[in-house]
Amino acid sequence: MRILVTVPLVDPDVGPIAMKLLSEAGEVDVRPMTTEQLREAIGDYDAVIVSVWHRVTKDVIDAGRKLKVIGTASVGVDHIDVDYAESKGIRVVSAAGASTYSVAEFTFGLLLMMVKRIPENMGRVKGGEWGSLLTPGIELFGKTLGIIGLGRIGSYVATIANAFRMRVLAYDPFVDRDRFIEVNAVKVDNLDDLLRQSDFITIHTSLTKESRGLIGAREVGLMKDGVYIVNTARGEVVDENAILNGLRSGKIAGYAADVLTGEPPTEETSPLLRAFKRGEVPNLFITSHIAGVTRESVKRYTLYVARGVRDALMAYGR
Repeated sequence: MRILVTVPLVDPDVGPIAMKLLSEAGEVDVRPMTTEQLREAIGDYDAVIVSVWHRVTKDVIDAGRKLKVIGTASVGVDHIDVDYAESKGIRVVSAAGASTYSVAEFTFGLLLMMVKRIPENMGRVKGGEWGSLLTPGIELFGKTLGIIGLGRIGSYVATIANAFRMRVLAYDPFVDRDRFIEVNAVKVDNLDDLLRQSDFITIHTSLTKESRGLIGAREVGLMKDGVYIVNTARGEVVDENAILNGLRSGKIAGYAADVLTGEPPTEETSPLLRAFKRGEVPNLFITSHIAGVTRESVKRYTLYVARGVRDALMAYGR
């Protein structure tokens, strides 16, 4: 069998291990390429490994005449038409769990940056000001954190929040009650209740038909005045215009996002990006989908997807 790897396996520690794993299932070609180039090349391969930036749509899948496995060096799979692939008997393999610690830590980094007003204070210091009362922040201690999505990442966020002595609420209709007990989170059966009670909200749900636009104008209206929100899930989980209006009105005290609508986003696809670049609201913070990328997580992405693709190919036809 032939395996096409469209992302470079450059890590000196795990790259050779990943190549060895894949070689156990077939001949491996490492050829970094765009989605358009992938569409042209995929027909000759039994398996392909892509990144989150490749759009593996119906036409790309149809071009894979021999395709049996699609692997992605990411946790999310919303860039792949999974339903269509599976309808054709093609297995989709992700690197689930590779970025749990990285994203959870980054989530709290963004939250602390906002509530402690760190960027604002640094700007004032650069401008020649000095003083401990210039930008007073607020404490996390004793406050309520609402977590939307209690998978691996959301669960670790809850663990960190417990260390800050926060009250943790979580909403996830797909997780059993034992998970909530394990991470000391109060199970909330209705998203509206979480929104009404939370001082801070973090979003960790995967992007599905059900979660797209989960947080809109109605949901923002239910939130506490002065709420802080961190989104390290997917941009499309929120209605960006609703978030922007909440920031402008002061309903939302701060919104930090590592993800935006239509990545890679433009000012046309993402109202938040447009407002951020133009400096329209001071309490908006955006990073470029880097939460899950650390030296450690990159190693895990590489090994997890290589092992998953190898196992799927070796099990094919059994």
